[in-house]
Amino acid sequence: MKKAGMILAVILLTSLMAGCIGGKTEVSHSPAGEISSGTPSVSSTASSKFQQYPREELLKNIKRIHQFSFLENTSVELNIVAERGNFTQNSNATAIYHRRGYIDLEGKRADINTTTITFPGGTSVFTRTIIVGGDFYVFFGGRWIKLTNNSHAFLNNILNMTWKYNIINLTGRYLLGKPFREAFKNGTQLLYYNITNEDLRTIAEAFLRGDANPTFNVTNGVLELRFRNGVLIGGRMGYHMNVHIQGEYFGEQVNVYEAGNVYDEFVVFDINIKKRVNPPELERA
Repeated sequence: MKKAGMILAVILLTSLMAGCIGGKTEVSHSPAGEISSGTPSVSSTASSKFQQYPREELLKNIKRIHQFSFLENTSVELNIVAERGNFTQNSNATAIYHRRGYIDLEGKRADINTTTITFPGGTSVFTRTIIVGGDFYVFFGGRWIKLTNNSHAFLNNILNMTWKYNIINLTGRYLLGKPFREAFKNGTQLLYYNITNEDLRTIAEAFLRGDANPTFNVTNGVLELRFRNGVLIGGRMGYHMNVHIQGEYFGEQVNVYEAGNVYDEFVVFDINIKKRVNPPELERA
């Protein structure tokens, strides 16, 4: 059944949805599809010094971004039902991960540190990912592994999604349309969009296709974008997913059903500050 591989696929799915990776921010857990406009943390500067910008100006500023760094907190909360013959087992699982990363859209380079904590158990795992052009390196278990399209069929999809669905490109696409809600609080301009099922499914297809070959449905996606003085500073998103995995275990048919929500919050900083990203032969994790 390769359950560990499925958890990794879910982690990859949620990270690419945000397009940012990395450290700790406070995440407010609103139901998927019902993200509230809670007041984000802001500086003590008087909000009168900030102003709202039309979407056209926000889009122009997004198009000027070529490099950025980010912090991200994501939680995946799942109810799991496993069926084998007459035996049925119910359980709950949670994966929480903190990411800190850098993406160079112009140079096609990325450097991402991820700490993943899974419950029950509280197991913590650190990984580091470096992308240089079409080369993909992962530091896991104390060593670097170079993945190629020949060794992992889904790798090409991961690379494509990294550049297409990072938060900067995703923000630019959604700014072309009108948000279903807007707000301005404490100097922060908030825009809310329903994430299209096409976008959700495209990402899920890229990262939930593996040896287990699951079927899935991803719905109720909501994206919150935060701007200050016309500059993207972060946001949140939430969505719901159902996954069905079929396989064999010692000759018996096994069905695993997973249903739950993904919550994500991210912060963008160091915009257009270019940083060094080298292949791991020249780097230490």
